[in-house]
Amino acid sequence: MERQVDVMKSKNMKLISFVLLFSLLLTGVVMPSGMAVGQTQQPISIFVNGEILVTDTPPIIESGRTLVPLRAIFERLEAAVEWDALDRKVTATREGTTIVLYIGNATAWVNGAPVVLDVPPKIVNSRTLVPLRFVSESFGAEVDWDGLNRIVTVVTQTEAPEVPDFQLPGFNLPGINLSLLPDWVKNGLLLAPNDRTYDTAKIHADSLTVQKDVDLSLLQPSQDWSKPPYALDSLICWSTGCDYTPYVTFTGNQDGRGGCIGRSMVHIMNILKEREHPYTPDVSFWYLHGRQEELADGGPVNTKFVLEQNGIAPEASSHSDYDKVIIGKDAAGNSTYDYSQMPRPNGWTNYLASYYRMQESGGYEPTIENIRHFLRNYGPLLAGGDIPLIQGDNPEQGHAVTIVGYDDVTKTVKCLNSWGDTWGDLGNGYFTVPYDALEDNFNYVRFYQVIPVERAGTDQAYSARIHVETGADSRNKLKVTLGVDGRSPFTVWDTPNETLWIDYSKTLKLDVPLPIYAVDYWPPATGTHWYVEVTNNSTWDPAVLKEITFARLHKNPDGSYATETFKSTESGATIAPGETKKFYVPKKTTIIDLPIVPIVPILPIR
Repeated sequence: MERQVDVMKSKNMKLISFVLLFSLLLTGVVMPSGMAVGQTQQPISIFVNGEILVTDTPPIIESGRTLVPLRAIFERLEAAVEWDALDRKVTATREGTTIVLYIGNATAWVNGAPVVLDVPPKIVNSRTLVPLRFVSESFGAEVDWDGLNRIVTVVTQTEAPEVPDFQLPGFNLPGINLSLLPDWVKNGLLLAPNDRTYDTAKIHADSLTVQKDVDLSLLQPSQDWSKPPYALDSLICWSTGCDYTPYVTFTGNQDGRGGCIGRSMVHIMNILKEREHPYTPDVSFWYLHGRQEELADGGPVNTKFVLEQNGIAPEASSHSDYDKVIIGKDAAGNSTYDYSQMPRPNGWTNYLASYYRMQESGGYEPTIENIRHFLRNYGPLLAGGDIPLIQGDNPEQGHAVTIVGYDDVTKTVKCLNSWGDTWGDLGNGYFTVPYDALEDNFNYVRFYQVIPVERAGTDQAYSARIHVETGADSRNKLKVTLGVDGRSPFTVWDTPNETLWIDYSKTLKLDVPLPIYAVDYWPPATGTHWYVEVTNNSTWDPAVLKEITFARLHKNPDGSYATETFKSTESGATIAPGETKKFYVPKKTTIIDLPIVPIVPILPIR
């Protein structure tokens, strides 16, 4: 089974010796305090049983209550609706429950009993709007409000669903099947097998979030998610489609050995960070794996916690070189993986990780309506399922990919895989899924948002992009360092992945942080020679330099951000097999010593 990051399906998980302490948060569908109704913010999204509710009149919030178009919500709840125009009365019936509402009247009737409403039904743009929470809960549905993302979730099923056990990426750690928990446990204690008590725990529909007492120092102040982090631009979104490919930099390769969800998350973070600020360092899958494994030593910690509270260190600072993994067999013949020789997270990489964090949503149905909505409002998506389109009809394990776009003309969704950039019919790592095959291939989609962290004005404001193309699949034969003459070089890429974990990728396009001494040697100038040194260890394939850019993120007096860049003029240079070349920014001027020749004055012609 695919090593899933947050949630994995397991129908027969036994409840091991855990006694749980929960803090089950049930919030009302209300506006955040201090938010004015007329304030500009992202629209309200409503999901009923995982599918977005499409309405011809947008939902509104009045006196802290969400009002939605009557016909849209009642039809989605499969309720029969009658409209009495004379009395301005609405009657809705579902499974033995009858609701009666009157336009402008704050008293409603449920099976003949009066109920006082906070906000009465009203007519807006010739459409009748009714209070969402009241009608949904009257019909037995559960309603939840995500104030950060302005999302209302309505679930109509009456019996508790089977909740998958959560497991950690890259290894198997027993989780808890939340559907097996009795009601009385909701306010009990959560104990790990080592008898450590957790400070807080929260149950979601599809995951358990735990904050450990030993890691409370990682908690960050809550962010304001009431507004989108940035406006969409014409480069990626237009009237009939959306495509985040222009923001793709470093792509991972799982080599067919699992980790697809983690690598998809890394793809998403790299794209979101690139959109936030160009040349933001690309993050490391190995760090995500290793840090979560380290934190989990004291008990269950899901990936959501690592993404939001800890963050992910850059790839250049925590190389994903899996040649050092020791693969063995246990007594039952199952494969075991010893990662002890891999670089471990340390104080420095944990510090770097704090600059690269993002928030994760829950899982949603993989309908084209949901995918369009999330792509246009948030960014690329993680999509998981059996994906028989690329895995065949009987895959041995599930898989996850990154959805980067959609096209209403061809009616396809564009996906970035994690099997290398030479994979696929086009030989570039991408594939498409027809709209009518989405739910046959995917079980869920998730969206993400960058957690803003101030890099400008810090030692992390300095970065570089190195883009080198190799023949076939030879990027794993490159070694790349950078630095300033006279200072220790920083190795940003030395990832052979040849012994056990073949990389099979041709493009190295990597954004990296500059060494901490960058602030003392900025900007690159004639007297300060920054360089990138590329060694091509291939015995047959030449490599071609496409780009070297040094960048600094800074904040303008008006609060806006800008990035100053210094580019190499040697784009197109070839690094032959076995050759090492050093490229300077700016390029060094060649000085040739010539003998001094006396100047003989030329006499004028008389």
